[in-house]
Amino acid sequence: MKVSELNLKAKSLLETHFDNIILSGELSKITKHSSGHWYFELKDEKSSIACAMFKNSNSRVEFTPAIGDFLELEGSLSLYTESGRYQFIAKNMKKAGFGNLETRFLELKDKLYKEGLFDEKYKKTLPKFPLRVGLVSSITSAALQDMLKLIRQKEYFLAKIFVFDCLTQGANAPASLIASLKKAENMNLDAIILARGGGSREDLFCFNDENLARFIYAMKTPIISAIGHEIDYVISDFVADLRAPTPSAAIDFLFYSRVNLEQNLDSLEEKLKISWKLKLENLHLNLENLSRLYKSNSISLLIEQKLKQNEILKNQLKLLIKSRLNNAKFELENLQNAFFQHDNFFKKSKNLVSIKKDGKIVNLDILKSGDNIVLISKDTKKEAKII
Repeated sequence: MKVSELNLKAKSLLETHFDNIILSGELSKITKHSSGHWYFELKDEKSSIACAMFKNSNSRVEFTPAIGDFLELEGSLSLYTESGRYQFIAKNMKKAGFGNLETRFLELKDKLYKEGLFDEKYKKTLPKFPLRVGLVSSITSAALQDMLKLIRQKEYFLAKIFVFDCLTQGANAPASLIASLKKAENMNLDAIILARGGGSREDLFCFNDENLARFIYAMKTPIISAIGHEIDYVISDFVADLRAPTPSAAIDFLFYSRVNLEQNLDSLEEKLKISWKLKLENLHLNLENLSRLYKSNSISLLIEQKLKQNEILKNQLKLLIKSRLNNAKFELENLQNAFFQHDNFFKKSKNLVSIKKDGKIVNLDILKSGDNIVLISKDTKKEAKII
């Protein structure tokens, strides 16, 4: 049998047994060809299927399908013989379930962003070593069991864990989530993890509720949003203090493992030893410097230095006194010489007589007969008249 024959028989078999089917799921990708045909994929939480809607059928659709729309298709299963790929051929399309999920998500996201609910300045800091932690999730979910298992594996013995059961899917889930978060908020916890495992966009859409977003934003307890898989984003991720790509990742963010704690303690101990060693070495060096300084400024040395200074001052004083005495002796000798000279002068001039006329000393040769004069010697004076 040739490949083409097998594909034709498979095509006939599929079209015969899978006709007039109602198929629902989320639109995950779509290509609108220039021919007018649509090629797209529909998915749920587990699988996806290739679909095609030809121009004559999609021209009757009254809306423009977008990624994230939850659709209900009517058609049949077929096989594209060129590639052997089977696909669903849609004849009719309408929105179902939550309607245009992506549009509603983006509209709410934009609204809350403009109000500032996503601003980093409002994000609370998660504790480094939490002691009381709340897990808000469905008590029957695999996500909760995975988180509890990971906590046990990490052997993080410091924290007490509180579990708050709630709905994590469906129309009643937002109210249930808010009620559980309110209980957790009143428990004086160090941190809260809001968690759910993977699912379709419809399954996760309860975490895009506006009232839930505003309640999370107003909470005083730091909260981690861990919803779905890494590719899934919901509004609670943006208003929470931290977004974890998965519930297990939230545990990794919040809790150290016992081994890591022990290694960190070993590292801290080593750093402390090095720090103390350097500190002691610096203190020892300072002590040696102070010791040298003390020795240089010791009392005995200071006394010795003072005595030397006193001896220098004493010698300087002796020299100063000697200099002063020499100067005084020299001045005395000068005075004595002056006195002797003055005394000799008086001895030699005691018999000398000077002549005064009219109060003035005059020479003898100018006197005339009849002039009245005064004769003055060293010891006396006499009046006389020239004859």
